[in-house]
Amino acid sequence: MKIQKQFLNLMLPLTLFLLVGCANNGHLNQNSKKAISPQDKVSLTYDKARSKENTMSVLWYQNSEEAKALYLQGYQLATDKLKSQLEQKSDKPYSIVLDIDETVLDNSPYQAQNIKEGTTFTPKSWDNWVQKKEAKPVAGAKEFLQFADQNGVQIYYISDRTVKQIDATVENLKKEGIPVQDRSHFLFMEEGMKSKESRRQRVKENTNLIMLFGDNLVDFADFSKKSHPDRQKLLDELHEEFGRKFIIFPNPMYGSWESALYEGKYPTAKEQMRLRDAALKGFND
Repeated sequence: MKIQKQFLNLMLPLTLFLLVGCANNGHLNQNSKKAISPQDKVSLTYDKARSKENTMSVLWYQNSEEAKALYLQGYQLATDKLKSQLEQKSDKPYSIVLDIDETVLDNSPYQAQNIKEGTTFTPKSWDNWVQKKEAKPVAGAKEFLQFADQNGVQIYYISDRTVKQIDATVENLKKEGIPVQDRSHFLFMEEGMKSKESRRQRVKENTNLIMLFGDNLVDFADFSKKSHPDRQKLLDELHEEFGRKFIIFPNPMYGSWESALYEGKYPTAKEQMRLRDAALKGFND
């Protein structure tokens, strides 16, 4: 009888423990079921899902002090290099070449609007944004360009905006206090152009081109429509130019790096998302 009583005394706490555990487990299972209930599911088209994938990139670009610091760093470095270069004589006038978008002007509101509407880039919606002339300068651009202008440096803007968008771009720059020297200094995309290289060569014909600025490798050399291995090879060849003649800025939102993922093709939204997932490198790969 004594042994039976001791056995019961031992079993009672264990039984209570198991009952509490089962109850808690049931509670967790209920929470798990709630987490995947129909009310918590989101239904998106592939187009909208693709657009949503850009959310963190645009948030970082618009809100992070790190993004602004990188622009300030680039333009301050360029100012120091320009001061040093101006101390040397040149037979030709000194010149610099800059891309416009995400190099001088911040177009992230256009990217943000696409996310809100579940859309992506189209020539029409992009032109609507350009014609608004509301893009603000990126950090450091205005001060650097004013310094260059005041010291007689010729400023050229080479952009893949179309020639029909030159007027709106000029007005936007002027409104923000960014130097506009001459309309001929705006070398925008014309029909039949495949890269920016021919336009860079035009600048070199009559000036001493000392620095190039951009957010995309195509702003410095012919990186367009190349695979990632080819881009890496060309980058290795040109690596000493960065921070010296080439000043590159951050842009996680779009660029030739993304089109390289698609191997130069124009896949559907569904295929783009598949290729993006395939390109991710996890620690178990």
